[in-house]
Amino acid sequence: MTDTWKYKGPIFDAHSHIGNIEDIDKLVEIGNSLGITTRIGIVHTKEGFEAAREHYPEGIVFAKYLSLGDIAQYNIQPIIDEISKLKDEGYSLAKTWFGPRWRDYYESVPGGFRLDDVRLEPIFQTLEDEDVPIITHVADPDTYYASHYQDSKKYGFKDDHLKQLENVLVRHPRVKFQIPHFGSQPEIHRLSNLSRWLDTFPNVYIDTASSRWMARELSKDTKKSRDFMMRYQDRVLFGTDVSSNETSRINYNGRVKAQRILWDTDVKNTPLPFTDPDTKDSGGTFINGLDLPLTVLRKLYWANGNRIYMT
Repeated sequence: MTDTWKYKGPIFDAHSHIGNIEDIDKLVEIGNSLGITTRIGIVHTKEGFEAAREHYPEGIVFAKYLSLGDIAQYNIQPIIDEISKLKDEGYSLAKTWFGPRWRDYYESVPGGFRLDDVRLEPIFQTLEDEDVPIITHVADPDTYYASHYQDSKKYGFKDDHLKQLENVLVRHPRVKFQIPHFGSQPEIHRLSNLSRWLDTFPNVYIDTASSRWMARELSKDTKKSRDFMMRYQDRVLFGTDVSSNETSRINYNGRVKAQRILWDTDVKNTPLPFTDPDTKDSGGTFINGLDLPLTVLRKLYWANGNRIYMT
């Protein structure tokens, strides 16, 4: 199958995670074998960042993971300080994660916490003032809300999570937002809302992590999915969401292969090359390729990420 990929150039992975240095070497080595020459590395520890920067002074665009514990308590000054010195430390952008499961890790999160709370406004204003882009994750697959997040009093509702982020986007048109996982809206019935976001907010970009979520949902209506990719070909970044702490060649290969099948080919009903927990008990996930033109694939895999983060 790898001989049939339409695009054969370098790949910019706009969504990966950097942990311990012994694992970073493995991530880079496997990525290189798959054509990934440049990546955004979301850093989880100071030690991992320092080691990665020393060993890989080129090829990694570093994103600093902002302190969710402080954000959860609306303790904004430490976050403002982090953002203000971020570039001087060697980072290029920031990252936050507000998937519903974050409440499982920060039990002291106030019950009424909202991303669009005015108490958090100084954080986004600092991002704007310092010209720091941010990757921000706010929602998960529809399937998770039906299976994992049934306690809506604790986890909330997806439409509201998306609305909170939209309220932030309205207030901060000069902050560059990368919204992972197709804006958390690859489900076919959500593409119209995602289109509205991209039409309304020219400062918003989306990435294609995670592979199984993209393959599962976008394969359900290849015409609508392909039309979306054609229309917003300058706004979509390839991403794997692979983490150096859990990298295996099989896992990494599977994630990349699934997306190459989805974007590069016109195959029908091809099994996802790894297990999708969301569908393993209902027949599995099958990919229907979108057969994107080479001009679009060049932007997806390389040109968009290079333009946004490297120039």
